Amino acid sequence: MTFQTLLLFAGALLVLFLTPGPGIAAMIARTLDSGPWNAAMYGAGILLGDIFWFTLAVTGLSAIATQLSAFWLVAKVIGVGYLGWMAFKAFWSAWTGARPKPVFKAGSKRGGLATFLAGVAMPLSNPKPIVFYLTLVPAFIPIETITPVSYAVMLLIMVAMAVPTAGFYIGLAHRARNWLSTPQVRRGADIITGCVMTGIALLLMLR
Repeated sequence: MTFQTLLLFAGALLVLFLTPGPGIAAMIARTLDSGPWNAAMYGAGILLGDIFWFTLAVTGLSAIATQLSAFWLVAKVIGVGYLGWMAFKAFWSAWTGARPKPVFKAGSKRGGLATFLAGVAMPLSNPKPIVFYLTLVPAFIPIETITPVSYAVMLLIMVAMAVPTAGFYIGLAHRARNWLSTPQVRRGADIITGCVMTGIALLLMLR
């Protein structure tokens, strides 16, 4: 494993993590709903799901990934259900004019764990990381050259890329919370959030 290969891997991850998708949209929604702590827990779950797909590719199991239909279905149902719940709460808030209660109790161990598990389900049912790790990674990184040491280094690169990019989106959303708390802006934001979450849920359900 060369240094240039690791740089290529890091650059590809940066594009993957910065590109807006279901995971980023959900983290932003979690920030607006329950604050940055819950959003960070959700992001940690997403990272673990990404590590799963990366490990699957590294261990040479990409050839049988399409056979995991039952696992895929469960992950998709969890991800779609969570996004649907978030969309419902956003639309309800827009209809009633009241700020929605958090989906999970902020700061509680139970709420944090549930948010983390929902985050894990996101990349497991999201086509973007699946395609990236199971097709693109083996295409530009010779799987046979990955040793336990290089695998650990690549995991560290994943964390180094994921944490600042997630923090960037969560930080922006958190700074906008007070502005979004005004009734008119909040209602419009709830409608937009509900539409985005519904669209993403439908996309995941139909894929």
